[in-house]
Amino acid sequence: MNAAIWILQVFLLVSAITSNTPTVTPQNAFNTPIPILLYHSVTEEAEDDPLKISPARFEQEMRYLRERGYHPLFFTDLPDGSGNNALPSKPVIITLDDGYEDNYTKAFPILKRTGMKATIFAITGNVGKPNYLTWRQLRIMEASGAVDTESHTVTHPDLTKLGAKEKADELIKSRDTILRRLGHPSIAFAYPYGKYDQATVEAVRSAGYRYAVTGENGYAEIGRGRLTLPRNVITSDMTLEQFRALLP
Repeated sequence: MNAAIWILQVFLLVSAITSNTPTVTPQNAFNTPIPILLYHSVTEEAEDDPLKISPARFEQEMRYLRERGYHPLFFTDLPDGSGNNALPSKPVIITLDDGYEDNYTKAFPILKRTGMKATIFAITGNVGKPNYLTWRQLRIMEASGAVDTESHTVTHPDLTKLGAKEKADELIKSRDTILRRLGHPSIAFAYPYGKYDQATVEAVRSAGYRYAVTGENGYAEIGRGRLTLPRNVITSDMTLEQFRALLP
């Protein structure tokens, strides 16, 4: 085959593949609606608590996301304005709050089976306590690439009721503990009970977090404020149809 023709065919093939790869340009990524899904506990004992869902339900929803072409992200995947963070098509962020042990025994195997990934917002003062994750479990999950650990304070207080020093202690100590125990900085924060006010937002900013999530419903748009990103709470009484309705 003529070398020039071969080079042309390779160029056309690469161009076709590139043109069919759905991405959002960095400048538009800031206004792209991103569903952030809020889970807590994944357990068979889910009947009496709306914040606990069964492993079967969790797997059904993870498979639905994967089969419909949603791309799971960590907060480190979000655009930072440098021009290097174009988003994939149909982005989604899966979060698990508090750091329950069943996140390792139940949710983690499902994430691996379905090819999804999730952020665990850990209460660092509870790590190692009964029914909560251990640091070893968090390291195992992070090493798999399926889990990222971020901050949910040390003791899970209502930050809006704390003074400036107590607020800063909760934010900084949990951030530093994650760095010391897991070897990476915590860039994202989840407000306990989803509660925040302007003083709390400023404290989160001062502690060095790049993103913070609430408990308010809606899609996250980075351009509208990184420190008050809404999340959609997933409850045990939600049908699959209602789950679908939460997605763009």
